[in-house]
Amino acid sequence: MWMASLSIVRDVFHLIMRILGESGLYGVFFVSFISNAIPFVAIPYLLYIVLYAAGFRDPTSLLLISLVSGVGAGLGKILVYFIGRGFASLSSSSRTVRNWTYLASNHKIAGFLAVLFVTLTPVPDDVVLIPMGFASYSLLLYAIGVFVGKIVQSSLAVIYGRALVSLLEERLGLPLWLSALILAAATLIVIYIIGQVDWMKAAEIYASKGLWKSLVYITASIGVAIVKPFKHLYGLLQRFIKDLE
Repeated sequence: MWMASLSIVRDVFHLIMRILGESGLYGVFFVSFISNAIPFVAIPYLLYIVLYAAGFRDPTSLLLISLVSGVGAGLGKILVYFIGRGFASLSSSSRTVRNWTYLASNHKIAGFLAVLFVTLTPVPDDVVLIPMGFASYSLLLYAIGVFVGKIVQSSLAVIYGRALVSLLEERLGLPLWLSALILAAATLIVIYIIGQVDWMKAAEIYASKGLWKSLVYITASIGVAIVKPFKHLYGLLQRFIKDLE
């Protein structure tokens, strides 16, 4: 029974990899663009990129995947910028728009660093990017920030995926389909843990209390995220045992 199940999983994996292979870099671009063009919708497109990159070993292909994904994601965030501009045009004379415009025009470097930070890290970036469009922040600085941030983010995802597959496949001798399944599971766990950290709060702590306090907060948040599922599982088991009594 187990052998039959593994055979089905392997066949499904080969089908998925064939589909990914046929879509090629066009699929990488499309998924990256769509995932980033829809505000506040957290689609884990980096999982797609990681799995697609798992089938490549040569540095040129991995670099192309990183660039295409980063450019697609960056263009998606350019669309988000214009969505913010659209909101501003609806109430161009409001006090809120004037205040945001003032901040954007007088703190361009800080705005650029904020755009770069949120696109480079797992922070929910639309919380910052839409207000940048709302404030008519410099499109050139915005574009540089999102493209650099997304290309670096995609590159890190590709490096992570390739390194883990190399460990599982080449060092431990696991077949590619099993390595990719472990990679997908590990990636989802990482996405969950990182998503549990309040990165905006971490940035506030860094600004007010320094790097060390910010790192302590991030580490503690990661610890809580790791423990939380086990606490829920413990509670479920306790209720299950009580129902049996």
